Amino acid sequence: MPFDNSAIGEQIYNQGIDSSGKPLEGRTEGDIEFKDAHFNCAQCHRRSGYGSSEGGNYVLPVTGDSLFNPRNFDRADLFKKLFKESQSKLFWARMRSAYQRPAYTDESLARVIREGIDPSGRKLSSLMPRYKISDRDMAGLTDYIKHLSSHNDPGVDENTIYFATVVSKNANAGDKNAMLSTIAKFVEWLNLETKGNLDHPNFSPNYRSDFAKAFRIWNHEVWELSDNPADWLKELAAYYEKQPVFALIGGMADGDWSPMHEFCENNKVPCLFPLTQMPPAEQSGHYSVYFNQGLLLEAKATAKYLLKEKSADPAAAMAVFYSEDAEGSNPAKAFTEMLNADKTRAIDSVPVKDMESFRHEWMKYVESHPEVGTVVVWPGRLKGAILSELTALFQKTERIFLPSELLQADLAGLPQEMMPKLYFSYPYELPAAYHPHAFRVRAWMDTRKLEVSNARIQFNTYYALNLLQYSLEHVVDHFSRDYLLEYIEHEAENALNPGTFPRLSLGPEQRFASKGAYLVQIDDPESQSVKPVSAWIVP
Repeated sequence: MPFDNSAIGEQIYNQGIDSSGKPLEGRTEGDIEFKDAHFNCAQCHRRSGYGSSEGGNYVLPVTGDSLFNPRNFDRADLFKKLFKESQSKLFWARMRSAYQRPAYTDESLARVIREGIDPSGRKLSSLMPRYKISDRDMAGLTDYIKHLSSHNDPGVDENTIYFATVVSKNANAGDKNAMLSTIAKFVEWLNLETKGNLDHPNFSPNYRSDFAKAFRIWNHEVWELSDNPADWLKELAAYYEKQPVFALIGGMADGDWSPMHEFCENNKVPCLFPLTQMPPAEQSGHYSVYFNQGLLLEAKATAKYLLKEKSADPAAAMAVFYSEDAEGSNPAKAFTEMLNADKTRAIDSVPVKDMESFRHEWMKYVESHPEVGTVVVWPGRLKGAILSELTALFQKTERIFLPSELLQADLAGLPQEMMPKLYFSYPYELPAAYHPHAFRVRAWMDTRKLEVSNARIQFNTYYALNLLQYSLEHVVDHFSRDYLLEYIEHEAENALNPGTFPRLSLGPEQRFASKGAYLVQIDDPESQSVKPVSAWIVP
């Protein structure tokens, strides 16, 4: 098989594996030898090659354009690092130095990777490892770096950047409208501001005009999918072929989000914060970013709550009723796997096909158990009817645990004696919590006469848009999707949280911004308010 320079180079850069399949070798700070794939280039210089800044250490870009040209610092590119981050003395000395290094050649690049000495003869920081790397692998790595982020990704041109939002026909119409109306208002507002700035190139006497090269008009489309998930991949491909987009924003579909996740990974398209309870359970990914793990997170938080109960009798029987569809069986599986890790727990798993099956199995379980302690229900597709069914079945049960989505039902009609028995997983901020940005978001919506019909959906959508806008501003005119994701990771926990979650943050390659849940009970069924019965649980 012929040696593929670029493929080997990418493997070395992103995975730290050489052409023989072995991890990279070399020496790192303190002259310590290593043989470890974690010393790959992307760990510090990031997948985009645009570098990073963390803990006062500035890691320089290594894209083809930045290395194979004389160093030239650009204020817009460095704005965040210059004015919004704490930097070391070395960083400031480098910024103020009149002398900058010349362009790299193939030979000088090999020397800096192997010996840590740049083309000007300057020794690099000891944080930069010195690698033992063969000539053949060095040729592959050099070829890959020369082309790294050398052109913009699809979905952007000189004037416009293209986005889309995926919705399925069978998703709740009111929820879809809440999300799409927020996106439409945001795009309209942002485009008006962008046009105003572009019409007045020297609009800012200070720094804002430096970013004019980054400004693009947002073109947003809605990609509506049929109600048949088996066709979704094909339908997404057709939309993308017609007009490639730089990223997908938000999104909503009834059921499993896996087809959209697969499409985005295959086409390297960022999918930013779709509103789904069903992110893929098994697939890993780089390009899809979610608010949380949905029902799987709720299942794990409920399991952790029950495992930590001091007063519980470990030997007491516990039943898990779940709908046989993915929406019911996936959280039930995650829940039972976590409980089964504690071998003292006895769990009865009861799959059901429909409401008649649920009623029959519940009655059978109650008759065979003189005392029914804890029952956990993952209703899946049966969620619309499960609460009314439980009103006739709850009497002989001590506690019933349910997912948060059932809190959206009409609770006022439930029997009073049933309320103390109901527990809900709740992966959101508590209603009484204070978040200053929530007031700003609501004021923004009020001034644009945007009706707030579903605050959680609309605030979450605003967060995704605001984070995208902020991150794109700092990408400037380097329209790399990987670079955008790196900024989103970095900025997710800034003061943009509109208060729907206690905290939103992303570390490198983390793809779930909120990582925990409360367990709550109903406080006032008339107002749908809840009260916590646990601290924030991070499974």
